[in-house]
Amino acid sequence: MIRKSGGSSHRKREIRGCCDLGSSSFRLLVVEGEFPEVGRLDDGRLRRVDVHDERRHIGWGDDLVGNGAIGPPALSRALGLLGELLEISRGAGCPAPAIVATNALREARNASAVAGAIERETGMAVRVLSQREEASFGYTGAAFFADRRRELCLVDIGGTSTEVSWGRGTAMDDFAGLPVGTHRVHAALVPRGGGEADAPRIAELLESHDPALPAPGSGVYGLPAFSERPTILVTGGTAVSVATMRRMARGLPAAFEETERMTVEDLRLVRMALAGVLRSGKAGSLPFHPGRVRLLPAGIMLAESLLGALGAREFIVTTRDLRWGVVLAGGGV
Repeated sequence: MIRKSGGSSHRKREIRGCCDLGSSSFRLLVVEGEFPEVGRLDDGRLRRVDVHDERRHIGWGDDLVGNGAIGPPALSRALGLLGELLEISRGAGCPAPAIVATNALREARNASAVAGAIERETGMAVRVLSQREEASFGYTGAAFFADRRRELCLVDIGGTSTEVSWGRGTAMDDFAGLPVGTHRVHAALVPRGGGEADAPRIAELLESHDPALPAPGSGVYGLPAFSERPTILVTGGTAVSVATMRRMARGLPAAFEETERMTVEDLRLVRMALAGVLRSGKAGSLPFHPGRVRLLPAGIMLAESLLGALGAREFIVTTRDLRWGVVLAGGGV
């Protein structure tokens, strides 16, 4: 995806990139533009010239949840998908994007071996972010494009972990790191080895889900109580998929580039619509990678439960995530 804009400025034009090795997807961001001064993001603006945004479904969170390690087939697939993204990055003028990894390589028993294999294959360093670093980059990336005058809370729903971060402006005040993500909730919903035969049962679970309770397999959420109602931002593959389904239901183009405002009632309606799709056997008609479709019921349940625990009535889906935070921080970690 490429977007262009015009204009002139005295600032130096740069190309910065970041490749995020998530539990569900590998995501590449390359931005060419004039960036605000690092360390002064609250006062700065970004003049974007070109933006390349690509992702590949990896799903190695299944390995992590299933046996605590990344298996050889998943690693082989990861090397191939990462190679594709790095080739795209080179074509966009960024030969060495920052490569960051999150919970899959924080938690896997063989994380060091996997990171080493990636570094040998690519000749590039892999930075495994702590959960605080992941939350901080994610918060900065989302907050930079939001109303920095208001208190903000970002809910970043991942494959095997979730970060809830908050602050005012672009600097995170604090965060809650939750050891739950879409792969973990999915594992609680679908017995190992389950497949399409589970669709009617998953539909029933979607229809009966109570957002006032934690999602299946996720335990109790330790979330903050805010002195004032913050602007709730939600990011991650689940959030984007939910916003896409809502747009389709309203007859709008499925894709959106930056933000989409939604209510918890919208989220409930998407949950019920997904249950209907699963009952009809038409899950393949959804405009998502099959791996994303498979995780979507779990992601919706988790999103509803988290937003319920935060007392949110409305929220903003944003495509701004930790990749934007890394890029705004200078493109290097």
